[in-house]
Amino acid sequence: MSEFLLKYASLCLLGLEILAAVIGLLLYSKYKHTAAKYFIYFLVYVVFIVIIGRYTWLVKEGGAFSFLLGTLLERNYWFGTITWKIGAVSFFGWYYLKILKNNTQKKILRISLILFIVASVLIILLTLPNFFVTSIPSISILGALIILQCSFYYFMEILQSEKILTFYKSLNFYISCVILLFWLVKTPLVFYEQYYRIIDMDYVYLRGIINLFVISFMYITYAVGLIVSKPEYD
Repeated sequence: MSEFLLKYASLCLLGLEILAAVIGLLLYSKYKHTAAKYFIYFLVYVVFIVIIGRYTWLVKEGGAFSFLLGTLLERNYWFGTITWKIGAVSFFGWYYLKILKNNTQKKILRISLILFIVASVLIILLTLPNFFVTSIPSISILGALIILQCSFYYFMEILQSEKILTFYKSLNFYISCVILLFWLVKTPLVFYEQYYRIIDMDYVYLRGIINLFVISFMYITYAVGLIVSKPEYD
């Protein structure tokens, strides 16, 4: 059963990512005058980076990208770090700067986001060539702290306002819950990257199952949130 899930997991996840993006585009007119439209752009962005990131499938003898064999670009760790671990975290930091109301919290978050980007660049430069051959735990941890900060500030705001009465109608509530869960579950896995290899298939299966369920839950929740939520105008 686990082998079957892992075999088709990537296709299933891509299908859910495309589904969430398509639902977002279909409902774009509903959110086009709110900050949520940028989240819809992000969902489309995710689909593109996931597809592009799978160039490694063609890095093999006789493959279209066989010329990358033996080079630093043979694996896609570098791409994932730039587009997801830095890119996605930066997007959410920027997105929450648009939806938060408390100026003090926004100022702190803005400073944290700038420091995160600067620190990530420095970490990459100081740990080369790890950037190309493995995940960098410190960047994942810093990214998780930014996500935690975004979610904490958002939940504090709704608890201190009348939004708490209609939280289930807010797309931002669904986003905050899901990204917090996703980063809390996924971040610890970077410390076990050394076990992600053929000789340790038990861990390969375990990580695959965790990824399948947490990512599936994330995009299903995004899709449901887009459908049931009401636009929040500034």
